Amino acid sequence: MKTAYLVFSFSALLGISGCNQQPKHPQADLISQSAATAMTDKTIAVLADSIDANLAHLEKQSSLVYLQGEQSMYAERYSSNGKAILYVEQRDNGLINSQTKKYYFKNDSLILVQENKKINNDYTDTRIFLRNNIAFSKEQRKANSASALPAKPYLSLKSIKDNTVKEDNYQQNIRTLDEAIAGSNQYEMLFDQFIDIPGENIIQLKSKAQNGYTASILVQEPDAFIDSLKSNPQSFRNEKLNFKWKVEDKEAVYVPVAAKVTSAKGLNK
Repeated sequence: MKTAYLVFSFSALLGISGCNQQPKHPQADLISQSAATAMTDKTIAVLADSIDANLAHLEKQSSLVYLQGEQSMYAERYSSNGKAILYVEQRDNGLINSQTKKYYFKNDSLILVQENKKINNDYTDTRIFLRNNIAFSKEQRKANSASALPAKPYLSLKSIKDNTVKEDNYQQNIRTLDEAIAGSNQYEMLFDQFIDIPGENIIQLKSKAQNGYTASILVQEPDAFIDSLKSNPQSFRNEKLNFKWKVEDKEAVYVPVAAKVTSAKGLNK
């Protein structure tokens, strides 16, 4: 029943259902509100759960996995009818700490920022709800393991400071994630080398900017392009390559030219 309700609420909130029948769920009048400015923290949470439950039905675009020192970073953008409704930012520093930020949108308005953070054995889940570009509610839960965190209740945090500044920072974060997905500005990558070792082939990229990011793409299935790259890497050195990839287990994997990968699986180029 919960899954069916999430699918329904997702369609209703995004306005993609063609059915005119009056919904019977007691929260249906809240769910059908079209304006992001009319939403409460509860209806925003319902929408976020619905988006998460329907990721497989959305268009997905992923960035490469960028490396700088010990830290890795990559971004994902989920869209419906050409409009972004969710951005996901993943940052990882080995076993020490990791962070996942999610930015939820409705009608091009940012309505929720959710941050999951792990520092050693401390796990924190924070949600900030926004209306008219201003944070109006903040809640948090903590646990000493990832498995225990979902069972913990959210506790309200009364202090929300500098709401306008926070929103400005969020918008800059979104622009940065768009750049990471597009491979532009600081994320523009050039071919560095092709690593050919027994059982593993890797395309190694470097940032166009000095002392910038690097990125590695695992090649599991070679094609004609990979054969050319492998046999004559100097011809491609410092060039911007055009290829497709997908992200699996926080690692970029090369997609052969002849392969078919749906957008829901994160095909990029």
